[in-house]
This record gives sequence, structure tokens and C-alpha cells, in this order.
Amino acid sequence: MKEIEKKTISFLGAMLLMITLISCSGGSKNGSHVDAREEESASLPQTDMTFSVDSTLSSLFWKGFKPGSEHFGKMPISNGEIAVNGAKIYGGYVTIAMNGIVVEDLQGDMATKLKTHLESEDFFEVATYPTARFELTNIPEEGVEWASLNELQGNLTLKGVTKNITIPLSSVENVEGVITVKSESFRINRTDWNVKYGSKSFFKGLGDKVIDDEIELSFLLVLR
Repeated sequence: MKEIEKKTISFLGAMLLMITLISCSGGSKNGSHVDAREEESASLPQTDMTFSVDSTLSSLFWKGFKPGSEHFGKMPISNGEIAVNGAKIYGGYVTIAMNGIVVEDLQGDMATKLKTHLESEDFFEVATYPTARFELTNIPEEGVEWASLNELQGNLTLKGVTKNITIPLSSVENVEGVITVKSESFRINRTDWNVKYGSKSFFKGLGDKVIDDEIELSFLLVLR
């Protein structure tokens, strides 16, 4: 009987340990990690046609992680242009309105409090850096066909820091003059852009106040 009790206690202990580890790991992450590289040259060449961002339909979606929880929301892609000639793309950029952060997992005062904190100097310092920018790089002079695109490489400028990243795409459609681009979920290390608040990579003894260095992102981009 004592042997059974020992096994039962051991089993319960193991289950409690697993539950603790799961609860401390934060929310589940999707997509692959994207490395930040040195900035590369970018340009927007003159072409026969330029598509502009439809800011009413275009958004960057974000998710942040901390022990036992996550927060998520979106921010508007406020403007941008893509240089096109026929079925090919030759360059382009988009601008993200950092002062338009929306928190979707909280309501009322709690959402406002988190939004205010994310916009503060602790995180994205939007009073100084109201926008972020992604500008395409590494597009050959002869252009690239829309239909063959499965990733976009470009310079991401955030909080005054520019790094080159490659974003995986899930779909690109051109229907009756409307181009829709959807990305896969991907993750960047926020500290590469000098967003260090709550990072265990830079601060010790944070305990349960630690915030994961990775931010999960995805976007929906509509151009006309």
C-alpha cells in the first residue's frame, strides 16, 4: 500500500511540475524566428504603375509574451507604395503607424494602460518615433514576378534602428487591380531594435516580470 502511495505522490508531483512549466512558458508561439541582419541598399524605381496601400484594410498584427500570458493586437499600415510593371514588382515600402497601436486581448482601462506603456519610452517611444518602415531590398533590376513571391526581404526601421529581415509569405493575389499580400507568422527579437524593457538578456532578477525578447508578427497588405 505504501508503495502505491509513493507512486501516486510521484505521479502527482510530476504532473504538477508539468503544469507549472506550461503555465510559466507564456502563450504559444507561431511561425519561425527571423534573423536581423545589417541594413542593405533600397530604392523605389520609376515604373509604369505604382500601387498604393489601402490603409483601411491593411494592418500589422502583433503578439507579445510573458510568463503565463500573452498580449496581442494590431497597428495600421498607414501608407506605402509598390512599383509594378506588368506582372513584376520592382520595389516598394510601407509605413506603420506606431502611435496607432491597438490592444485586442484587453478591454477598457486595462487596454488603455497597456497601449500607453507600449507607446512610452520603455518600449517604442512613439513620441520620438511615430512610424516604422519596411522597405524592399534585393530585388533584381529586371524585377520579380508577383506569382513567384514566397518571401519579402527588406529593411525594417523601428525606433530609429534599421535591420534587414526576410518575411515569409502565405499568399499574394492580384484580382481586378487589387493586390493582396498576406504574410506567415514570424518572430523578431525586439532587442535588435533597442526595445529592451523587461528583457532577461539585459536585466537580472526580473522574476515573473520578464518579457520575452521575441515578438510575433504577421501582416495583411492591400494595395490599389
